[in-house]
Amino acid sequence: MNHISWADIPVMLSLLDADFVARADLRNWPVIGRLAQRLGPVFVERQRKGSTQGQVEAIRERLASGRSVILCAEGTTSDGSGILPFRTSLFAAADAAIAVQPVILAYLARDGTALTPQRRREVAWIGDDDLVSGAARLSRQMTLARAVFLPPAPMENDRKTLAARVRQQMLEAYAAATNRSR
Repeated sequence: MNHISWADIPVMLSLLDADFVARADLRNWPVIGRLAQRLGPVFVERQRKGSTQGQVEAIRERLASGRSVILCAEGTTSDGSGILPFRTSLFAAADAAIAVQPVILAYLARDGTALTPQRRREVAWIGDDDLVSGAARLSRQMTLARAVFLPPAPMENDRKTLAARVRQQMLEAYAAATNRSR
């Protein structure tokens, strides 16, 4: 799925019984780290290239045990105006999946229309934004979250091809969904 805000996690957990892939340093964050550890994510260190195979294996193990795993393949958050390029290495674990289910998440105004650029930025959690100010910005006005579950992607032997297909599917659906009123 795409990744916009810290709110993505509770939104998706309200819809799915699944494990997230989370950045490893999250476990050291005050308060959030403890909460994250309770959820049991697969922690990954994207900066350590030598640890990628172990991270792929950890995801494969979750999938083999029957768990669903949510990967925000962009590797970071955006303001929600589009889908960032994917980091493809963890797609190697897809060979243990029953299906790869692309999901797009969008935040909308109370009436179901697209957010203004200013409100998109208030909802987003980017760079050095802290949780408290991010929560305060988000709570300034009612905002809807819409998750769209796209058709499962055709399985591929090559992780880069699979990631490119998933991203293209998400780009097309996201462009159509965020510009329409509901």
